[in-house]
Amino acid sequence: MVDTRKAMVIGAGDLGSRVLQGLASGGSGRELRLVGRDGEATLRAANLAALSSLQTGHRNVVSDAVSDLFDVDRTAETISAFQPDVIFLTASLQSWWVISTLPQPAFQRLYQANFGPWLPMHLVPVLYAMRAVRAAGSDAVVVNAAFPDAVHPALAGAGLSPHVGIGNVANNVPGLRSAAADLLGADVHRVEIRFIAHHYVSHRLSRTGDSGAAEMILRVLLDGRDVTGRLELSEMLRALPGRYRRTGGRDGQVMTAASALSVLAPLLDGRNAIVHAPGPLGRVGGYPVALSPSGVDVVLPDGVSEAQAVAVNLSGQRCDGITEIDGAGTVVFEPEAADVLARELGYHCTRMRLDEAEEQAREIAERFAAYRERVLIDPAYQAGARSAVTV
Repeated sequence: MVDTRKAMVIGAGDLGSRVLQGLASGGSGRELRLVGRDGEATLRAANLAALSSLQTGHRNVVSDAVSDLFDVDRTAETISAFQPDVIFLTASLQSWWVISTLPQPAFQRLYQANFGPWLPMHLVPVLYAMRAVRAAGSDAVVVNAAFPDAVHPALAGAGLSPHVGIGNVANNVPGLRSAAADLLGADVHRVEIRFIAHHYVSHRLSRTGDSGAAEMILRVLLDGRDVTGRLELSEMLRALPGRYRRTGGRDGQVMTAASALSVLAPLLDGRNAIVHAPGPLGRVGGYPVALSPSGVDVVLPDGVSEAQAVAVNLSGQRCDGITEIDGAGTVVFEPEAADVLARELGYHCTRMRLDEAEEQAREIAERFAAYRERVLIDPAYQAGARSAVTV
């Protein structure tokens, strides 16, 4: 008799619901539970996954539960009651794509800050979730979707980092494999990639075909043998916004969900896999990762040292707007990136301790809401003709 493996998805939004459906409609003998704040929306999303799974002949059980991540005791009780083997966190105070809903002039100005200064919006829900995991005494493997490249190292010093993230470095791997296969004249299933890069690089590659001022490490394997030297890597990279360009934004979360499933399914099924993932074991940036029944480990390409990999990811972290994350979780932001939010939102933060993150997230949320309302109704603000909104 095969033991039933349990996965809990915390966060019933777009990504959590997509991933739940993927888990329910793949494999067999899985027990899944979706946890969200809105009871009706969570029930509907869970039922959709359960009924779709049944329609396609799978034998997985899907249920739902209600909890607010900011209620640590209730969330801990919810985790204890279910006893998951894997927990997938999808909660964020502001999804990454929200600024793209602004009028283009305002969006383009905010976009110059890159992702780093928005860290509090992603850090705080994960912080509360991990407190609940610890309070529950759970030994589940915790997988996080919210900016793992920076959230995990910020939480690592407090012993609250999830085990591994999803997306980011992983999202370009299928395109890189396909481009390499074209250049090699080989079936794509014979091609593997080993890729080390920060979120900044992975976000940029699919849009511009280069890593900008940040570094990256890329190796191509054919039938397990390194053939990187046979390829013109710049030609491979140009194929990402070219031949292999794909839908982006919120609709593009299909790829993020697929990257999540590439991590969650092996962990849930207890099988070995080599994947790509950000924030493994509290690290900055993205790595090739080995999954096994015993857990998560980083797998560096041959000839690449830990120091080289760290340096590459730190270069991307700086480009993404973060100068440093120290061992206590204090974050120093790049001045140019912080200046963008100061200029546009009236939000000033160049340094943040972990215990200040919730206050900073609240201020960003208030200032962004006021900014968004103003730029939607005032063409002068859309064009950047006036000073930042104050709250």
